[in-house]
Amino acid sequence: MLMSMGFKKGFSSRYALVFYLGSILISITIQFFLWKAVLVNKPEVEFKQTISYLVLMQFLSMAFPKSSYELNDEIKSGDMALSLLKPISLENKFFWEGLGYSLAKVVVIGLVEIVIYFLLVPHAVTVLSVLMVCVAIALAYTLYFEIELILGTFAFYTYSIWGIATFKSAILLILSGNIFPVEYYPSFIRSLSDILPFQYSFGAVGLLSQNPSLDLFTKIVLIQLFYIVVFHFIYLGLFNRAVKSVVIQGG
Repeated sequence: MLMSMGFKKGFSSRYALVFYLGSILISITIQFFLWKAVLVNKPEVEFKQTISYLVLMQFLSMAFPKSSYELNDEIKSGDMALSLLKPISLENKFFWEGLGYSLAKVVVIGLVEIVIYFLLVPHAVTVLSVLMVCVAIALAYTLYFEIELILGTFAFYTYSIWGIATFKSAILLILSGNIFPVEYYPSFIRSLSDILPFQYSFGAVGLLSQNPSLDLFTKIVLIQLFYIVVFHFIYLGLFNRAVKSVVIQGG
């Protein structure tokens, strides 16, 4: 039910998503020619590997939820008071609604990106590699969702997460590998990103798509599961404390 509501919400703004698709295609075109110039003396396979990685990162950035903004909006509008009275937890509500909305975006935008990805990927794609990447994407989605919920809980105190969201974007820009492939980073940033959770929502999925081995898959999935559990309990602790002293704007 909640997933269906999110899906309908996404299609209600399908024209906006079409414009979003146009902006993504422009971004991919710019990245294509930019990296073509940067890797001009490199083998063609390295260029295709890099650009297919970046297309996959565009897909993840598009599909992943923005639950922190949803939570922030509910607090500011006063709808939070009603949501707290419902028999379903806020976490489940935002997860399933967000998943439905993400599926709508995948239908309108993501399918085009997937086609572009498979046209550019330089290595053979097997059923096993696709399954491994899909599992890693599902866990990356869940991990990113938990991070969004944690950020959203700060809206109970600040009533606006604009600054926090900007800080999150800066951290993701540096440590997640969703703008540049991780292998191009300095060694100390690569070492730092390997132990922090942000890469396991983005860059690690891209690395797995390029090197779909069972060993790498196992390592990434175990780290993703670890951070999902840790962040879930962090969110519960923050939320339970924040909701006791909630002050709702407009309500």
